[in-house]
Amino acid sequence: MAKVDIHYFHQALDCAVRKGFDGDKILLSLGITITPNQQRVDGEQMTRLVQYVWANLNDEFLGCTKNPCKTGIFPFMAHHVFHYKSLGKMLEQGILFYNLVTNDMQMKLVRGGDVAELEFVFTHPECDPKHFFLEFWLIIWHRFSSWLIDVKIPLSQVCFSHPKPKHSQEVKLLFSCRHSFNRPVVKLCFHAKYLDLPCVRTRKELTRFLRNSPEDLITIPGSGQSFKAKIRAILIHDENDILYCPSFERLALNLNMSAQTLRRRLKVEGTSYPMIKDEIRRDLAIDYLVMSNRNITDISNILGFSEPRSFTRAFKHWTGVSPSKYSRSKV
Repeated sequence: MAKVDIHYFHQALDCAVRKGFDGDKILLSLGITITPNQQRVDGEQMTRLVQYVWANLNDEFLGCTKNPCKTGIFPFMAHHVFHYKSLGKMLEQGILFYNLVTNDMQMKLVRGGDVAELEFVFTHPECDPKHFFLEFWLIIWHRFSSWLIDVKIPLSQVCFSHPKPKHSQEVKLLFSCRHSFNRPVVKLCFHAKYLDLPCVRTRKELTRFLRNSPEDLITIPGSGQSFKAKIRAILIHDENDILYCPSFERLALNLNMSAQTLRRRLKVEGTSYPMIKDEIRRDLAIDYLVMSNRNITDISNILGFSEPRSFTRAFKHWTGVSPSKYSRSKV
C-alpha cells in the first residue's frame, strides 16, 4: 500500500477544520489514529479522509477556493471527455468544462513544438494558505491523464507561484522533475507527443476509477508505454462498429516490428495477443451490458462471436455468471 507524507494528511484534515469541523472527531469517526511522531499514513487512510472532506463540505475543491465546487462535477467531466479519443482532445474538453463551471480556478493547455504546458490560475490563492489544494489539483490532472493512456507521463518541469515550501522534498516525490517557485504561472510541462496518445480505458474502468478516487491518484498509474496498452488502443478505438482484431502479423506491422519481436515484448509484460483480445472482449461486454441498452445478440455480434451462445459461455468464463444475470445485478 502506498504511503503519504503526514504533511498532506494534516493539510487535508485542516481543510475541514477551517470550515468548523472537529479534527479529532473526524479521525475518530474514520477509525484513524495518528501518533505524535508519525511521518506517513497509509494511502487508504488518506483516501478515506479526502472522501470524508469531499462529502461533508460538498466541495471537490476541499474548501480551498472562494466558492465551492459541488461533488460530482469531476465525474461528470470525466464521462463527458470520454467521448474523445486522444489525450489532447480530452484535456481540451476537460479544461473547457471547468473554465465554464468555476471562476476560482482557470486552466489552459498550451502546445508549442515538442512542449505541452498545462497552466493553472487560482484567483484566490489566500483560500489555500498552505498550497495543499494547488498541489492536489496538479496531481489529479497529471495522474488522471496518465491513467487514461496507461502511460507514466514524465514531467520535464513544474512551476509554482508560491515560494519554496518546507516540504519541498515531498513535492519532488510527487512531481519527479525540475521545480521552479515564485513563478508567474502554475504549470505542468511535458512532451507534446503524449497529447496524441489515445485513451485505452473502458467506461467500466472509468466508473471504477471514479468510485475509488482518490485512491488511484496516490501512485502514478501505467508502466510506461506498454505494448499491451498500444494494442488495446488500436483495438478499442477502431472506427468499426464491430470489434476487429487484425492478425498478429498485421498488428506487428502496424507497430513497426516483426511478429517475433512483438511476441517477445508481450511475453516480458506477462501477456499475449490472445489474452489481450480476451480482456478487451470482457471489458467491452461489461461496458455494453452496464452502460447501454444493447441486447445480448447485438453485443455478441459486436464482439465478433459466431452466435450468442458462444458469447454467453465466454462471459460465464470471465465473470462466473451469465450476461443477463450480470446485467440484472448492476441495475
